[in-house]
Amino acid sequence: MKILLVYPQYIYHDTFDARSPSLSLLYLASFLERDGHHVRIFNASDGPITQVKNGYLYGISNEEISKAFQGEDYDLVGITCSFASRWRFVSEQAALFKKLWPGTPIVVGGLFPTYEWEYCFRKSKDIDVIVLGEGEGTLTGVAAKLEDGCSIANACGSVDGIVWRDGEKINKKDKSGYNEDLNSLPFPAWHLLDLKSFFNTQRNLYELRPPYFTVLSSRSCPEACSFCNMFITHGRKWRTRSPENFVDELEFLMVEFSVNSFFIADDNFSFDLERAKNICREIIKRNLKIHYNTGNGLNIKRIDNELIKLMKASGCGSIALAIESGSERIRNDVYKKKLSTEKIYQVLNWCYEVGIPSIGFFMVGAPGENRESVEDTKKLIQDLPLTLCTCSIYTPYPKTRLYDMCVELGYLKEIDPENETRVEFVTSMLSTPDFLPEDVKAWQKEIYFHFMKHKWPQLLKELFKPNGIVNFSNFSILKRLLNIKKLPFKLT
Repeated sequence: MKILLVYPQYIYHDTFDARSPSLSLLYLASFLERDGHHVRIFNASDGPITQVKNGYLYGISNEEISKAFQGEDYDLVGITCSFASRWRFVSEQAALFKKLWPGTPIVVGGLFPTYEWEYCFRKSKDIDVIVLGEGEGTLTGVAAKLEDGCSIANACGSVDGIVWRDGEKINKKDKSGYNEDLNSLPFPAWHLLDLKSFFNTQRNLYELRPPYFTVLSSRSCPEACSFCNMFITHGRKWRTRSPENFVDELEFLMVEFSVNSFFIADDNFSFDLERAKNICREIIKRNLKIHYNTGNGLNIKRIDNELIKLMKASGCGSIALAIESGSERIRNDVYKKKLSTEKIYQVLNWCYEVGIPSIGFFMVGAPGENRESVEDTKKLIQDLPLTLCTCSIYTPYPKTRLYDMCVELGYLKEIDPENETRVEFVTSMLSTPDFLPEDVKAWQKEIYFHFMKHKWPQLLKELFKPNGIVNFSNFSILKRLLNIKKLPFKLT
């Protein structure tokens, strides 16, 4: 079969998105190719960055997409949708491809349609199938049945983790399980991308410089933080690849594509501390001269001094740490992190002593946030030996405990996914007795300003370092975010 997999355009809040690829599409493609199908990956976001009303549009126009596929034909189209704010682009793509090929099934998958499949079917009559969660086995099963001449209804009825349209009726089969043997996964189908074009659009990811590949050594996270919805697509069980299998992929990518930089995108890389150390040891054992970081953030509870030393020795250039808040009340009572302030200090001091840059991840604007908790966050940022920090705005995700609490208390001002103002981690959707949405935006700026004011010496050091985690592009964006005309320090 001829199968088209589509990564749609999207809106981002600034011009400095790293443009990470969709690993889900790359894994899907590798499974489909293994079954003998002819697969094309089309990245509609691989285009210009255009300023729009509420941010920046990444990608080409729908007219250009339609023109690119004139005269072509496909047996199946799959479109990925990670965030609610990307839904409107996905629905537009579904309509576009259904118009081009009326008889071709349109399949949508990803985080947002997994938990909002009813909304998606209600809003788009062009979507025939929604794959729920981890989709390799489901989509390949559907494709195999379609190739044998089955109808879309019969094909969908043969697998689980799927919802499909049968006339006016919507049928659903819940997901019964996940792939437990990640070593059996074929490597992602990077060869299907125009890598030259892809690498040209990449941006620095902290100290990582293009070209670099995104890789994954494990799936899901069992920590069950109240704000996180990762379990919706990957289940609650943490599943892993062996250190040898994972490092095999790094070595393959180095040899095949002459690239030695990697972004490890795991949600909990170090949950098994000894396994994480063994990955580092395997890299060192093979004498692989690589550079990598874990830019999604590490679980601070699952780090010791030996791991930090091994990560640096094996090529890690920075460590991102999920701190979330300087307030233990917010961090533990609200976010359910079960993370002490003492452990945060311990790990950050280890990073400082080992000499590896550290990035602290913070959030602001959860229920219970107030002036006192914001001040706690500012104080922690000031006192910790952080090299850099990020501060996002809390996004309430359906199906999470914190979302349910927001609904129950009447705090949530839900913004329709088709609304252009909705951007995850940027738009505040809560109004509580302690704050309004505009207060959260002000607090975010205040936290960034506080960091710059107290950490400017290391910011400048990183700015002028050949491979520093700060560069002039993201430094200027930070200034714009804060609307600063004058820096809070003097350049001497």
